[in-house]
Formats: sequence, C-alpha cells, structure tokens
Amino acid sequence: MTKNQIAQQLINRYKTGNTQSSFNSEIQNQFIAMFYSAVKEFLQEFIFDKHKGQNIYGISFEIGTLFQSVYEEDFETYLYFNTEHDYNKQIKDCGEDEKLYYRFEPYAEWNVVNANTKAFMELQSFLMKNTLCNCTKYELYKSLIGKKAYEWFDENFYEFEENFNKERALFRYLITYVLGILRKEGFWKLLGLEKLYVIPFSSEDEIPLEELFGSYLIIDQNCHANETAYLDYLNSLSEEPVDRKKVIDYFNDLQSNLK
Repeated sequence: MTKNQIAQQLINRYKTGNTQSSFNSEIQNQFIAMFYSAVKEFLQEFIFDKHKGQNIYGISFEIGTLFQSVYEEDFETYLYFNTEHDYNKQIKDCGEDEKLYYRFEPYAEWNVVNANTKAFMELQSFLMKNTLCNCTKYELYKSLIGKKAYEWFDENFYEFEENFNKERALFRYLITYVLGILRKEGFWKLLGLEKLYVIPFSSEDEIPLEELFGSYLIIDQNCHANETAYLDYLNSLSEEPVDRKKVIDYFNDLQSNLK
C-alpha cells in the first residue's frame, strides 16, 4: 500500500469511528489459503534447489510484526533454519546446559533468510490491508490525515493497540494451524524431512510460553511424541514447568475469537 492509500484507510476509520478489528471468517480463510500456498512453494525451492543434501533438522517461520515489532517493513516473512552441521559447530565448546538453547533458539542462533517471493509479498500486502497495524502507526501519516483525524487516533490509541494485539495472536494461531495441516498431509516427508522439527517462532519476551507450548503440539502432530527435547527447552525458560491447563485455557480463549 502507498502512503496515500494508507492515509485514506485511516481517514475512513476516523469517519466511521470504528476502532474494532475487521477480522472475520473470510479474512481467516484467505490468510490460510495464501500462507499454505506460499509456504509450499517457497520450501520446495528452498529444500530441493538451494539446500539439497544439507541435513536441516529444524525450521521456524516468522512474519514480522505478528511476532515482534522490530522491522522497517511490517509483515515481511522470514524462515529460520538450522542444520546438524551448524548445530554441532555451535555446541563444540559449550556446556551441557546450553545445548538445548542452541538446538531450539531460532531467533538468536539459527540461519535466517527473507522469504521474499511473490506469494509472500502478496501476503504482506494482504496483512497491511486487513489488520489494525496502520491504525497504531497513525503518527507517520499526520500530514496526510489532518488534525482532527490525528487527534481521534491519538485518543483511541490504546484501544487500537489492544485490538491489534488480539489480531496478532489470531494470525499466529492460523500460522500454527497451517503448519499442522502440512504435517498431517505429509509435506515434510515429501521434502525428505519426515522428522523435521517445525517449531513456533519465539521472539524476545513477547510470546507467552503457553502459546509456544500449545503451538508446537499443534504443528508437530505427535511426530516427536516420544521426544521431549523441545518441550524441555521451553520449560527451561521458566522457573516452573509450563502448566498444561493454562495452555488449554489459552487456546480455548484464542479460538473463541475465531469467527
């Protein structure tokens, strides 16, 4: 979206006085279809053409702003991945208590590539258009939306922020859902990576452990049911083990917001 298009989007919000999310079943289903197709297209090229023969053991997808707000470009998609070779290099001189960290910490320790395919750029545009993200960045468009609209957004900032955070959690759940479907369909096996760890992306202190724990179980579909290594890593991030009841409650509450 151009700056003028975003400004018009904000002006329309101001005129209607609407601070609520536009998330609905149509947006949900469009996102699922777009993310599903984009992941399959990207990974087939990534695995078969660019990294053929490398022993990749883990991947994690991040869509910027849905997970953490650190990017100049909102909603860019990144793939984090690690190989057994790179992992063994990383742990060569580390202690036993650090091995799980290097094994399962995408953000700080894994390789990362920008998934800048046409399909992911279309997904980026879709999210820009259909979320409240721009409503939380109204200050960037002050000169284009006028004083009264600017003051209205300023008065309603915290409501927009709260509603956008709810949207972010919903879209993260849809990412989890799609990756679980791909496991069910045998996509990782098709890539020659049947036992691949596909884990939820964990940013710095923004994603609840309950969400990471439950998301992993949905994504993994019992592929690693007899292996506790990743869950052990999550539990190591807290003074107490993750409460499974809280995980269930978290996802029940999240799913109640899906229309």
